[in-house]
Amino acid sequence: MIKYMRHIFIFIVVWLAAGTICSFAQYKPDRLGEGFEAKTIVMPDDYSGKVVTTLVRSLSSCDTHKAVLYVHGYNDYFFQETLARTFNDSCFNFYAVDLRKYGRSLLPEQTPFEVRDLQEYFADIDTALTLIREEENTDIVLMAHSTGGLITSLYCEAHRNDLPVQGLILNSPFLDMNMNWFYEKILVPIVSAWGRWFKG
Repeated sequence: MIKYMRHIFIFIVVWLAAGTICSFAQYKPDRLGEGFEAKTIVMPDDYSGKVVTTLVRSLSSCDTHKAVLYVHGYNDYFFQETLARTFNDSCFNFYAVDLRKYGRSLLPEQTPFEVRDLQEYFADIDTALTLIREEENTDIVLMAHSTGGLITSLYCEAHRNDLPVQGLILNSPFLDMNMNWFYEKILVPIVSAWGRWFKG
């Protein structure tokens, strides 16, 4: 009897865990309102613990296989409802990712925007693109603002031999510090080197 009870207990635990995972990974109505949905995806833990990324979508009423993936900038998240609807009206399914530790993806006790290497965000973009392709979108364009422009440029450079998107649109990308020679050639490298030794 105890043996059967143990099997029943294990079955219930697995069933509840599976239900929790499934519900966590499904689209739910988003804070932007009608037509917007968001899906939270659990990512591998990093140096500060649990990590998630969030994919927001607004689907076009057209029969289309074209999509845009929007990546926000620093101290930001996706909230540009008009931008999404403009792409929808132009027969693009619109997606946006709230990167780890930003906006919808910021978890309690996390330090907002904490990152030690911009390549950490590549996993979030890869995950978003995989899900977008799974939803039968075959032509995908990346669009990014500010620091997102830097992240996506580095992402495309890293994947230059097998680019997973058909284009890149940059809106006010943060590609240069726009500082004088002393700051860019002397001060910034010194601070960067200092940061490698004292990561906190």
